[in-house]
Amino acid sequence: MKTIQILRTLINLLFYTLIAIFALGFAFGVILLFFPEILPSPYNAYTMLFSSFFTWKMYLMPSIAIINYVLLILAIFFLKKSVSSFLKSDFYSERVTKNLQKGGSLFIFIGVSTITIQFFSAIYIQNIANDMIGGQYNFLIRWSNILAAAIDLKSIIAIIIGLFFLLFSKIFENSRVLKQENDLTI
Repeated sequence: MKTIQILRTLINLLFYTLIAIFALGFAFGVILLFFPEILPSPYNAYTMLFSSFFTWKMYLMPSIAIINYVLLILAIFFLKKSVSSFLKSDFYSERVTKNLQKGGSLFIFIGVSTITIQFFSAIYIQNIANDMIGGQYNFLIRWSNILAAAIDLKSIIAIIIGLFFLLFSKIFENSRVLKQENDLTI
């Protein structure tokens, strides 16, 4: 039981820290967008993000990162709900399996969407670099650079964590069914 309490404490700490960081980032974005004159001088350079210099493609990666961050908070929330059921020794409830399944699916989505967006961003940046130097890259070198930029360890770990949560969800679901059958036979 002590392990579950430690896990619960760490998940709660992570959850509330993620929310606090998101709130600070959101407040900074609002200030940057609507009240840039109150920012200290080192932060005034960030106001150029909202100029017409950047195209919509430049905002795609940060937008997806923000969406993935919110989805990460939601996935941690589902895990938080599952751990609270574990503290009550309610391992076989349908709520636990659904929360683990939702959390796992979100982790997989975060990993796959990050790899996908990084892949297209790397292609976009490679095209810009190719246009700037006016030459042609070797095909193999170009695509190996794109793949190296797109596939990162944290995305792979997010997918693996999501698959583990889906596996645990299935295990708990099968255990719940076996427990119900066992309860009926006794």
